[in-house]
Amino acid sequence: MRVPLLAASLLLALVAVSVAASAADLQGVAEPSASAPEFPGSSASSPPPSAPPSAAPPPAVLPSGSGAPSNPGVPPPANSPIAPPSLGGGALSFGSDVMWISVSIGVGLAGFAAWSLLGTRFVNSENVLENDARRAIFEYIKTNPGCHLRETAGALQLSTTNVLWHLRKLEESNLVNGKKLEGYKVFYPVEGGIEAKRMGLALAVLRNPNATQVLGIIARNPGVHQREIARMLDVNHGTVRWHLKKLSLVQLVLEVKRGSVSQYFVSALGLQALERVEVRAAQVAQVAQPPAVPEVVQVVGPDPAEA
Repeated sequence: MRVPLLAASLLLALVAVSVAASAADLQGVAEPSASAPEFPGSSASSPPPSAPPSAAPPPAVLPSGSGAPSNPGVPPPANSPIAPPSLGGGALSFGSDVMWISVSIGVGLAGFAAWSLLGTRFVNSENVLENDARRAIFEYIKTNPGCHLRETAGALQLSTTNVLWHLRKLEESNLVNGKKLEGYKVFYPVEGGIEAKRMGLALAVLRNPNATQVLGIIARNPGVHQREIARMLDVNHGTVRWHLKKLSLVQLVLEVKRGSVSQYFVSALGLQALERVEVRAAQVAQVAQPPAVPEVVQVVGPDPAEA
């Protein structure tokens, strides 16, 4: 994110410096030289030729109804009402103003670019787990492969935007991977290779309790077919077919054709995933169980009246 911003800042700084240089050239062209000749055709080393005393130019005569002199070759006097107005210093200072504004912008953008490059710290594979929240997210994915964004955010009590940012950094650092499944993007650790990926996708499917029930029935009844599963769960056989398709997709069950009937068996991966789900459910139930309140036994001493 910071690299394009840095490049844009440097580019804008170069543009500002170019504008400043153009403004300086414009100012140099607009300002007349102090040694420039007053009349065309004369040089700076020789003074302008003066008219002979006997050949004084006639005064300009304005014809009636005209704003131009009758003798166009003679310039009007400075105090003449038809003399062009003097521009003064305001028009010639425009280039200088543009130059200084452009230089200021260029210096500011260059400073921002230097701050972006030197004053910020980039996340890489060496320091990615130094952030406490990111490290907690990574540990949660290792413990719960196949989790998705909202589940992780809820378990760690973080915002989904914050978790999404850290997940991207973990993916860029090649610590976790993600895959679209069941309408969600589920995450699993890179460590462990293809086996970690298979287990992560399997546990993602078994997060649906109905899918876990179907897999449990197949594990207890090897070779069972679709209608028998539907009857045991008291659900429509179309629902069972949908879950069987998902379980087959992640290689949790094996389908064997017996004529026109399909029988289902749990794979080795399915047995491992089912065991992990059952262990996890037992741990959650144990944590959710309120602690036992010790029974208070009242000790009754001897009656003081009898003593």
